[in-house]
Amino acid sequence: MFNKRSTLIVLALLLAPFALAGCSSNESSPIQAIDTAPPAAPVMTEARLSGTSAILHWTRNTETDVAGYNVYFFTPDPGSDESYTKLNSTLVTRTSYTVTNLTVGTLYYFKITAVDWSGNESASSMPGSVYVVSGSTNGEGRLGEFKE
Repeated sequence: MFNKRSTLIVLALLLAPFALAGCSSNESSPIQAIDTAPPAAPVMTEARLSGTSAILHWTRNTETDVAGYNVYFFTPDPGSDESYTKLNSTLVTRTSYTVTNLTVGTLYYFKITAVDWSGNESASSMPGSVYVVSGSTNGEGRLGEFKE
């Protein structure tokens, strides 16, 4: 009746339409690369004291896929682990941020990172700092003081 060879030929003819379904040369299946490259680090341009608030400004990143920014702060304290803490719960989409209710007599360091739409976070900006002085109204902060 059927030998092995004829059985294989019949099976191949029966299964060929299923194997070739969707394999038209007119169709292309898009292959998308995964974005793993973080944006460049933002450049902080101002860290200024206003009463007990710090006003931070930075330049907007030039990459087209930047979704927003994270703002971090650090307060030197001998009892702490000396790490920065993120202030914002959602990405900041502006290029400024105001931190309120700072404690008088305390030095604060701030840094900014950029985050792209794939969730890649940049290296941090050079830190800016403010020192909240008792009875201060407006004052200058400092940029580029390195504190990790």
